[in-house]
Amino acid sequence: MNRHKHEISLILLFFIFIGCSQKQSLDWVPFNWEGDTISGKYIEKAYIYVPVKIDGLPYDFTMQFDLGTYQSVFYGNSLEPYFAECPFLMDNLDSTGMFRNLSLQMGVIDFDSINIGYKKDFGDKIPEDSLHSKTPKHIGTIAADIFQDKFLIIDYKLNRFAISDFLPAEYNDLPAEKFELTAGIIRLPFCINGKDYKLMFDTGSSPFQLVTTKERALDISGSVIVDSLSGPLWWGKEITFYGLEVNKPIEFAGKALGNSRVYYDKEGLWNGIYDSFNVWGITGNAYFFNNTIIIDYKNKLFRVK
Repeated sequence: MNRHKHEISLILLFFIFIGCSQKQSLDWVPFNWEGDTISGKYIEKAYIYVPVKIDGLPYDFTMQFDLGTYQSVFYGNSLEPYFAECPFLMDNLDSTGMFRNLSLQMGVIDFDSINIGYKKDFGDKIPEDSLHSKTPKHIGTIAADIFQDKFLIIDYKLNRFAISDFLPAEYNDLPAEKFELTAGIIRLPFCINGKDYKLMFDTGSSPFQLVTTKERALDISGSVIVDSLSGPLWWGKEITFYGLEVNKPIEFAGKALGNSRVYYDKEGLWNGIYDSFNVWGITGNAYFFNNTIIIDYKNKLFRVK
């Protein structure tokens, strides 16, 4: 009898150990909220910037965290001044405009043999006298390709994210919403005014809770424009968004989402995005500022804590 109890105790201890190990094994990458003044208004949480290092260069860089695009890229205008002291970068640039087999570090996490695109004439040029200063230089975008077939945990409250090959034990009991992937981009199920739709989940759209076409925006809101944002908000392209107060119910995972605004762009430039991904519109970070979200790219499940 005592031996039997002893064996049970050992088994329980084993599973407790495994659970604790999974809970403590995450390596967190800190991120920074980058503010921006758009249309004369300061937006505190405009973009998410991730600290990165490139193997072979001793400098600190940042890249925008943007799950609304699939391919991670370096900005040519920002990175070119470093080519002279790191010639192997150009050696790894192929005819398709892709850096092959690079080593990149995000926080404490090393990524070896990854491929990163090259947006040649994009980004801010870094003044020569600032190239080697301690201030991190912004050089590109971290996109969804980095996280495919992984578990991505984004802790908005503590400004950090983690990448794992398994679902950490502390998130096992959270309800999960099934999502779809289209070209590596997440399509989340939302209930909008009593009807089920898909929304693209885009961490690069921080200022907006909802973005859609003008027609759809007017269907769920009053007609009075309560906000407008203009600037180079789409890969450097000038674009104007108008915001309306939502007066119809918006739900995700069975929970009502209140105090929403919906935006549309004046010229309808984003309408092609909605059509190509077959979505009602786009949502981003704004609904989850007080949460941790777990994106299971392996099984296409989305959890919110």
